[in-house]
Amino acid sequence: MTMSEIPITFEFEGGITLDGVLDRVMAPLIIEELKSRMPIEGRAAFLRGEMKITLSINKGNLKPTKSVKRGDIAYMPLGDSLCIYLQDMSTFSQVTVIGRIRSADEDLDSLTVVRRGSLATIRLDE
Repeated sequence: MTMSEIPITFEFEGGITLDGVLDRVMAPLIIEELKSRMPIEGRAAFLRGEMKITLSINKGNLKPTKSVKRGDIAYMPLGDSLCIYLQDMSTFSQVTVIGRIRSADEDLDSLTVVRRGSLATIRLDE
């Protein structure tokens, strides 16, 4: 892990937990805002190969892209949500990739059973 990386944990209703890392280099303003608000609670929804968690930080895009890879963590201004991608894909709207999931592939795949509207918590993993 580098000095710019911030370890985090995602906890979903039903006992699903994922470990991830945010990288300050990718989007320092967005990541510092997220870090200052943690733990963050939001509602989760699995749609079209991505898990969305509502945030309420209302930031814009930095280094926007529509191309993401499996395991990427990205901020999506349209809908003000944090997204975890379960497959390589082209997104509906532009996102800012801010980190990646470090958990095993089986754990990442378990997100498909998270019920829409269930509570998701994002915590700093100190």
